[in-house]
Order: sequence, then structure tokens, then C-alpha cells
Amino acid sequence: MGMGNMGMGMGKGMGRPEPSIPPTDLGSKEIVEELALCEMSLAFNTISHSNLGGAGPDGGAEELVFTNVVQDVNLVVTALSPYTPNMLNPTGGALRNGAHQTFGVVNMASGSTVDLDFSFVDSRDGRPVVLEHVVVTFFDADHGMGHESRESITIRDLTSFVVDPDTSLAIDLSGADDVDLGNGAGVASFSSTLRGSKEDNPVSPLSLSILQARRSVVALFERKNKFSITLSETGYVNPQGRNIFFAGASSLICDGEAKCASYECPLGFELRQDAEFTICDSKPCSSIDHERCCSLAAPPVSTQNSAPAWR
Repeated sequence: MGMGNMGMGMGKGMGRPEPSIPPTDLGSKEIVEELALCEMSLAFNTISHSNLGGAGPDGGAEELVFTNVVQDVNLVVTALSPYTPNMLNPTGGALRNGAHQTFGVVNMASGSTVDLDFSFVDSRDGRPVVLEHVVVTFFDADHGMGHESRESITIRDLTSFVVDPDTSLAIDLSGADDVDLGNGAGVASFSSTLRGSKEDNPVSPLSLSILQARRSVVALFERKNKFSITLSETGYVNPQGRNIFFAGASSLICDGEAKCASYECPLGFELRQDAEFTICDSKPCSSIDHERCCSLAAPPVSTQNSAPAWR
């Protein structure tokens, strides 16, 4: 579902400069190929510093630094407003911030909101770097058990974005008309409408299940050295931590690959231990990948007629 050339025409003639060309349509496969958005995708593999908003675990500059997302280019994430990670889990919270299995991750406490700045800088001298075309995918927009709970993200400085045709996200396009998008100044908000859990978290940007794709959005930024977002977790009954996942290109716009973790084994079978790393022969994974992805489930242990352990 390409949203970069919507023809809405809102706000034209209101004093904003009209773009010389229409906004880039990220929903066009030809444009994705022409701009090499899949081949030149951002890579989230390592970090060199983690102290987002001063929450640690490192000291020094209050930022989160992803190294070499593009050759010789770092991505620096800083908080423009107070940042609150989950404080309840001593092994979670700010310790979750960083790069995990090709995803970037930012942890938040429920009931909090934060404005984040994403800046591209030269890894050698720290100077700003302008990238001509770059895409960032945000994943797993779901919420907790409470009916009123919501997870939302507002993305600024957009040229275009794409969601799944059957997206479960509620979308606010009031700041994303053709003029704004054509000027690379689009603003769009995406909010969860369905519950979720860590069991349905994505395992690979290029191997999204149907459910994971419906909860994701990929954004295009052109001729930018930075962009900003607002993350919000509201309405949760019980305090908890929420992990925000992001990456470069994803199977929303790229052919990608299918991994066994996205396959549902039939009754009596379970996914093999290496399912999240095993690539299927078919896309999406199907019954022809059964032996590769699944093994017989261990039978339940019966405790009937067994003597108590203390005897």
C-alpha cells in the first residue's frame, strides 16, 4: 500500500512551497528497484555507546550510537524529551537498547512518551551525513491486555511510506498531503489496534509473517541527515516495559526471505530450535518446508500413579 503519491491536494496554496516533482511513491516496485532501497538497506548490527536520555548503562554522551549502518556512517539516536525506560526489570529496561538480530531496539516504560532524533553522522569525524534515499521500518505496533492501551509512533520528515494492504494500524494522515510529502516534510501517525505479546515479535526484517506485516510501517526519507519520531505507550493497566523494533528495508517492500519461525507447525509438531535462522524453500514457508522447520513435539510427562518425590 504505497502512500507517497496520494493526490489528496490538501493545503495547497496555503503559503507552503509546492514541490517541483510529485512525492516518490514507495509503493512502486520499480522505484524501490531503481533507488536500490533493498540492496542499500541500513544495517543494525552493533552499537558503540548506549546512554539514551542518560538512562545508561554507559556514561558520557546521552545518546545511543549504532555503528556503520551504512559504510562509514553511524546512526545517533538522542532523546529530545524526558526518556523513561522500564525500571521494573533489572535485566531489561535500558539494557535492551541496542542492536539485536539485525533490529534496532529502544525500550520504553508503559505510560510514557518520548521524542527521538535519528541523525546520520560520519563514523570518522562525527560530521552530519546527508543520505539521498533511505528507508526505515518500524515493527510490532501492538498493545497490552487492557482495552484502552495503545502503542503509537509519529514519523516526521517523510517523503513516503508503505503499510500492508490489510494493515491493523490506525493511521492519521493530517500532516501528510502531497505538498508536505513532496517537500520531505510529511508527518504521519500510526497506532496499534490489536493486542500482542513477545511471542509474535518479528524475527527478521525480511521474513515477516502476515500478522507482523500488518503491524509494521516502512518510511522513506530523501536527502536527509536526520529525522524525528515520537513514541507513545499509553493506557496500560499494569506497569511494564515495551520494546520498539526498527530496521532498514523489510519484506513490506523487498522480496525478502521466509524463515521457519514464521511457519505454523501442525498439531503434534513444534518448531525446531534453529527455526528463527533457517530459511525456507518457499515464500512464505509452506508444507514443503515441514521437515526442515518442524520436529515431533515431546510427549507430555505423566505424573499419574507416580510416588511423591519426598517418599
